[in-house]
Amino acid sequence: MVLENFVQSGAKYLGVLRHVPLHYLLLAIGTYYVSVFLYTVRWKLILDRIGKKLPLLDLFKIFIASIFVNNVTPTSRSGGEVLRITWVSKKANLPLGVSVASVVYERLLEAIPFLFLMLLAGVYVVPSKLPLLVLLLLAAGAMWFRWDLVVGLFLRITKTQIDDAGMAELSKLRKSVLVTGGGVALSTAVWVLDVIRFKLITMAFGLSLPWGLLVAVSVVNMLLGLMSFTPGGVGIMEGGLIGAMIHFGIPQLFAVSITLLERFISYVLSTVVGMGVLLLSGGSEIWRALKSRW
Repeated sequence: MVLENFVQSGAKYLGVLRHVPLHYLLLAIGTYYVSVFLYTVRWKLILDRIGKKLPLLDLFKIFIASIFVNNVTPTSRSGGEVLRITWVSKKANLPLGVSVASVVYERLLEAIPFLFLMLLAGVYVVPSKLPLLVLLLLAAGAMWFRWDLVVGLFLRITKTQIDDAGMAELSKLRKSVLVTGGGVALSTAVWVLDVIRFKLITMAFGLSLPWGLLVAVSVVNMLLGLMSFTPGGVGIMEGGLIGAMIHFGIPQLFAVSITLLERFISYVLSTVVGMGVLLLSGGSEIWRALKSRW
């Protein structure tokens, strides 16, 4: 069923490529994979602090393969995160709880720049800024000072457990200025690249949209990804993104084309590349073992 949906969606996404200038397509794809690379650097920064210095290329392969798993499993199950946790534990002979800690803290570091991006989007679309600013600042404070609740939520979603050693590593990571500051900076760079990718995609269709609008579209895209429960967010991502862009005043024809090109890069292409990396990098055995979870 997943394969059938992927093939049908892939054919639809490929159709829009006939109208896209090659240089814009390559630049948009490039920004996507630079983002994945920065995610990998952030993860390596955390693992180095824990004391496991794995080659960056190996972690990059694991991350790309995890995107494939996320795209073929319901997002609510966070299959890609479970694959990363299991794979790095096996490769680095790392206790499972410590591997969980590395991935959990990595996700926590995304919260601050994401909330800042939401603030920028809110400034663009919401007339009254002050209530939104107060709300987001409260959310940021709550997530940081009650991070134990965020950790618990992540563990329930991924159906994983963290032992005392893992919790101890989380506490150490949280106190590390280098890891926290570097991780937030890398997360911010990824969000900026996400907005730039949307800019390149819209330019491919001859549009010159304001940056504030692109930030709002990017935030919607991220939120849809978090809320999607279908494999790869198929249907939910497309419908939600098209509807949001039409709401923001983008003509329907352009909204559909922009969505199809974005999804070709972030869903179709990333699935194909991720599957290839998974098969060629020795992760297929781990993947088969994990499939029993779903």
